[in-house]
Amino acid sequence: MKFKFHLLIAFLIQAFLAGSCRFSGYTAFHKITPKLSKPTVFSPDFSKALYKTELSLYGRTITGITVIKKVDDGYQLAMVSEVGLKYFEIFFQDDSAIAETKYLMPVLDRKPVKEALISSLGLLFSEANYNAHTRLKVNETKKTVLLINKEKGSRISYYYDPVSGEVDQMKQNKFFGSKTTIKMSAYMEDAPDSIMVYRGKISMHFQRM
Repeated sequence: MKFKFHLLIAFLIQAFLAGSCRFSGYTAFHKITPKLSKPTVFSPDFSKALYKTELSLYGRTITGITVIKKVDDGYQLAMVSEVGLKYFEIFFQDDSAIAETKYLMPVLDRKPVKEALISSLGLLFSEANYNAHTRLKVNETKKTVLLINKEKGSRISYYYDPVSGEVDQMKQNKFFGSKTTIKMSAYMEDAPDSIMVYRGKISMHFQRM
């Protein structure tokens, strides 16, 4: 028991050091000014976008088209094959962790897959919080801001342009769970042209059409 306790302490120390190094090159950014935009993936005037999609699940890959649509109280996201066969459809409520699976193909209807889809894709529509637990950092060039939100059991990090608010990268580290990384590039005014999602043995690549 004593040996296991020492192993646990060593693991926690390593995790702390890794977390400290992860944000090297960024210094504290104490003042939020009117010129500092909030991190944004989909702009307020976004309505709809089509993405050519490649979804890899535990070594197997499916391809198709993903439709992301803004509705009154959230976002509707659905992936279909090139011949119109629906893979899944999920509704993400505005400013909330609430997600509703409208449809999931039986072969995909497995708890790990469902949780991964909801958890990782939900990050795209999450809104950064500004509260007592929020930390803001800026890199040496002043061109990238790092906003860190700590929530119960997890930490979400947004790397974004301080002027436009366009997010380059998002990371979610769960204390007991999989790590999710999302990379975005080539924004086309209302949304990114390319979105890459990585979560354990599941990855997704969205290329706007």
